Amino acid sequence: MAGNKIPLTKAAILALPKPPKGKNRIYRFSDAVPGLAIRVTDTGGKHYLYCYTSDAIDARGMRVERRIALGIESTRADGGMERAKAKALEMAAKVASDQAPETRREKTQRLRAEKQVAEQEITVSRLIDRYIAEWARPRKRRWAEDERRLDRAVRPAWGDRKVKSITRADVDALISPVALGDEANGIPPKPAEANHRLAVVRKMFSFAVDKGIIENHPCLRMKAPGGRIAPRERALTTAKELRLFWRITDPNGPWTKGKRKGWSRFVAWESRGRMSPTIADALRLALATGARANEIAALPWSEINLDAGEWIIAAERSKNRRAHLVPLLPQVVEMLRERRESVKGDYVFPGKFTHTPHLNDKHLSEALGNACRRLVSLGLQPFTTHDLRRTVETGMAAARVPKEYRDRVLNHIDASVGGKHYNLHDYKDEKREALEKWARRLESMLAPERSNVVPLRGVA
Repeated sequence: MAGNKIPLTKAAILALPKPPKGKNRIYRFSDAVPGLAIRVTDTGGKHYLYCYTSDAIDARGMRVERRIALGIESTRADGGMERAKAKALEMAAKVASDQAPETRREKTQRLRAEKQVAEQEITVSRLIDRYIAEWARPRKRRWAEDERRLDRAVRPAWGDRKVKSITRADVDALISPVALGDEANGIPPKPAEANHRLAVVRKMFSFAVDKGIIENHPCLRMKAPGGRIAPRERALTTAKELRLFWRITDPNGPWTKGKRKGWSRFVAWESRGRMSPTIADALRLALATGARANEIAALPWSEINLDAGEWIIAAERSKNRRAHLVPLLPQVVEMLRERRESVKGDYVFPGKFTHTPHLNDKHLSEALGNACRRLVSLGLQPFTTHDLRRTVETGMAAARVPKEYRDRVLNHIDASVGGKHYNLHDYKDEKREALEKWARRLESMLAPERSNVVPLRGVA
């Protein structure tokens, strides 16, 4: 800075050039109060400073120069020179009496340190709110699952505790009982749920580490308490299973009748082993198309083109974040046209209440689960909504549909370089042909055979 000395005159200050973009220059005055300087920014602004050498030592062993903004700007109309000299003298007196104010950098560093200390004192309940708002909701399509698990299991147990007080033992005490169950109290082990719960807790604490709320991760290297969960292999492959499913989802059948006289209006149909016609239609659509349960439950009419017989799942609703074309066969279009005439609102499968504009996948899985529990007595092994998707895959394979086309129907990602970056073909005709083969196979298995008909009216 020694070579940047200029006289304290208005002409000298006005003649100072603008530095390059993103830079600034500091000039001392050769004939003014010691330490008085001026900073020139890349926008042409000129602001007075007071500079002095402090007792602090930097990493090189050199004493640190501090620069304090005087809050005075030099303009063409008012150079501010006299006010700057008076302010510099005042600041020199404060420095001599060890009352120097903070520099802008020191204030920023202090506020940052105070904020970090304050964040380290937040409770787990506050951390849950921040994790959902700042990380899960913007990034995860199914962030509500994280919120549900945290609200149900974590908030009641740790909500009022400081985040930094949670230990590895606390995490184990929260997760392990879920994996082991409690035979004495009739609570079955739930290894998959334990693994999911640990995953969301681990992610929440990773968020806390990233934000500087904690230094050490309490879930570091913790193994999944439920172990490796074997993939499900359930699919409806026999005529009996498919006929039973078709019978319980018949919108005019005994399983979708209204509530019996005397039933409380607060008891859902599903808890009685029945299901609403809306859920029955949604489950049939799952078996006809192989779409995911959540894609069907929240299906808006805006994605459906009944005249073209097409359903385009929006990218923001698709698991792989890509728009997906689902050809609709005539029998599916007919069912949707009937719903279009009878259903009001923006969604194909509206919810039961005004605050739930559409179904969700939980409604479908719970209804199907309750129905399956009643069908066990007829020899039907329980199955889930995702097993219906597996049934479509298996049925198409049995109908000699090539794997490439089956993957396109189910919207599985092609991990090859060509599939990810170059192949933009929509496979509309191939997908329609694959679903037609599956529909023909399904119809042949649903065809009534007197010797195999299972009487279900008695279970209504």
